[in-house]
Amino acid sequence: MKNSMLENDMRIISQLSENQKVTFMKLFARLAAANGVVDDCERDFIDDMANRYGIPAARIGEIWQKEDDKQLMKEAAGIDNRKAALMLIKEMCILAHADDELSDEEVLFIGQTGEAMGVAPAKVEEISNWVIERIIWQEKGRLIFEEV
Repeated sequence: MKNSMLENDMRIISQLSENQKVTFMKLFARLAAANGVVDDCERDFIDDMANRYGIPAARIGEIWQKEDDKQLMKEAAGIDNRKAALMLIKEMCILAHADDELSDEEVLFIGQTGEAMGVAPAKVEEISNWVIERIIWQEKGRLIFEEV
């Protein structure tokens, strides 16, 4: 099942233009930096994702350039593929919950990104709740199968 989700995600991303892919990754990188620090692991992960999504090496640096959030939201509005927008919100929610600390800044940024792409706040909340339930389900599985 996980492979089919990953394959579906890759198919959706492959339908985006190069500029949309770069924007996708810029938004993801901005969220990773919400706590003020991007560690090497996060940077390597995002750079690897960008490579897998087919972003040319010459454009990887753009992902990490500081931009004002208003400009990022203008760029986010250019992601007009609904499935890609929903997937981006899902991935942002997963990233935001990865450290077990969901900050107000992360919530606000995810909400603004959703709004810029035409995703209603109720849908963003629904995706966030699904991600939380998924995390709980995975943790429960680790306990049940004694993978602690």
